[in-house]
Amino acid sequence: MTVHRKIKLIKFLRILLTILLVPIMLVYMLLIIPEYSACSGVLFEGEKATDIWGATVDCSGENQAVSKGFFQMFTILTGCLSLLLIVVSLVHFNLKKRTTTNN
Repeated sequence: MTVHRKIKLIKFLRILLTILLVPIMLVYMLLIIPEYSACSGVLFEGEKATDIWGATVDCSGENQAVSKGFFQMFTILTGCLSLLLIVVSLVHFNLKKRTTTNN
């Protein structure tokens, strides 16, 4: 496989990872974090809290457990995808730099 084909493949991977990461980050930042943050300060089970969007969130025990699970899952998912995107971008820029210095 030539260097030019490797660059094209890595560029495709960067675009694919970006397309996957943007909706996941939007769901994470706009839905999951506000609900998790609203229920994290609740003292008693079964209380209702208000998230940053003004919506009422039921903070019963099951909802808190599910919210915490989603928060942890999406934190790991977005962190891993972001790290993978950074590594792929660094490899892409390194290969691109190497081909421009050789010509």
